[in-house]
Amino acid sequence: MSFPGNVRIVLVAPEHPGNVGSAARALFTMGLSQLWVVTPACDPQAEEAYVLAHNAADVVRNLRICGSLAEALADTHFSVGTTRRDRRVGYPTLFPEEAAAEIRTRSDSAPMAIVFGRESSGLTNPELALCSIQSTIPAASDNHSLNLAQAVQVYCYALHRAAIADQPAPSHWKLATHVELERFYQHLADSLWKLRLKPATTMDSYVARFRRVLSRIPLEPRDLNLLHKLLSKIDELADRSHASGVTADSTPPHDNHPAK
Repeated sequence: MSFPGNVRIVLVAPEHPGNVGSAARALFTMGLSQLWVVTPACDPQAEEAYVLAHNAADVVRNLRICGSLAEALADTHFSVGTTRRDRRVGYPTLFPEEAAAEIRTRSDSAPMAIVFGRESSGLTNPELALCSIQSTIPAASDNHSLNLAQAVQVYCYALHRAAIADQPAPSHWKLATHVELERFYQHLADSLWKLRLKPATTMDSYVARFRRVLSRIPLEPRDLNLLHKLLSKIDELADRSHASGVTADSTPPHDNHPAK
C-alpha cells in the first residue's frame, strides 16, 4: 500500500518559498504529490521554491492555495495537526509513526491531511482544534523545533514506512545453500585435522562450535568461497609443514591457545 493520492500535506501561512520547495521535495521522495497551501505569507511558487524542489517541480507547480484551513480540510475524513508542544488538554499527542499508523488503518481512498503551521509560530489553537488529532516530533530539547521542511520530511517518511510495513522486506542476500554450507564445514574439519588439533571432546563437537558462530551470519556463496580459500592456504601450509618432518608431537605456533 502507498499513500500517493489520498493524503495531502497542508502548509498554513508558510513564510519562506524555500521551505515550500523543500517540502515539495520531501513529498515527492516519499511518493506523495498533494501539497496544499493556506493563506501563504510568501509567494509559494517563487523561483526559490522551484530551485529547492529540485526534481519535484511538478508538486510546486500543481500546489493548491486555499483561503482558510477549514477550506483545506473540508472534504477530508481525518487530519493530523502538528505542534511543537502539547496544547490540547486531555487529548493525546501522537508521535509521527503513531499518527501515520492512524492514517494507515483508515481507507486508502478517503482524503486525509497532515497540517503544518507557520515557521515562526506554528498552528494557532483554533487551527489545531480543526484537526482530528495532534502530533509532535519528540526532540532532545524543549527549546528547539525542526525547520518546516524537515518536519514535513519526518512525517512523509513515517507515512512511507507505514505504507510498506505489511510488505515483505526485499532480500539483499543470495544465501548459501545447505549443501554449500556442509561442504564448507567438512573442509573446515579436514583442515583442523591437518593442523593436528586435539579437541577436548570430538572433532564433530569442535566444528559444532564454529557452526554456532557462523549460523548467526547470513553467509553467501562468495563468503564461503573466501573462507574456502583461507582454509586451502592453511591446508597448503600444513602439508608443507608435515613434509618437512614436523611430527605429530610437535607444537604448532597457534597452540598457545589450544582447542578445547
